[in-house]
Amino acid sequence: MLDFIRKRLQQRHLQNLMTQDREKRIDNWEQVKKIGIVFNVGDSEHWSLLHRFITAQERCGKEVTLIGFQAEKQEINYIFSHTRTTICHEKEDFNWIGLPKDGVVDPFKQVHFDIVIDTTEQPCFFGKYITAMADAKLKVGYSNSENDVDEGIMDMYDMAIRGKEPLDLKDFIEQTVKYLTMIHKEPELQ
Repeated sequence: MLDFIRKRLQQRHLQNLMTQDREKRIDNWEQVKKIGIVFNVGDSEHWSLLHRFITAQERCGKEVTLIGFQAEKQEINYIFSHTRTTICHEKEDFNWIGLPKDGVVDPFKQVHFDIVIDTTEQPCFFGKYITAMADAKLKVGYSNSENDVDEGIMDMYDMAIRGKEPLDLKDFIEQTVKYLTMIHKEPELQ
């Protein structure tokens, strides 16, 4: 019963966040300057893949800010070597319904992003909540169309990459960049 109440309250918070007005815009990847990435803390290989992507983007002049969820039982045997990374610890940083405590997500929340990429596998309340509350022109997520588990509300994403497999981080990031690279805007009339 308590789990049902918690999920209903989470859904209400998501709905409230999604009603906020914001500027929505899709830019070509070359015009994207500020990137936000939402992730689940995983093994060192997962972090290495994220770090390579971040490094490549920063070499191109883009600014990348990350926020990650560390499950209580997820051990870390590596160092988060990116300075604009916030790690939210399941045991310490959330209230009983799963909302981040005051101030925990502020470093991420205070940035205006061109794009936020949610790399969490659905259903993931943390990924959806952070994406919904983020100040971003474009919000991207992944949906597994073959998933037997209900992914819940997906309306916080302006663009959803759909697949028939569990999320493959490398492929998902490559697909996101590929699609945004294909965007061509018509020149504005003077």
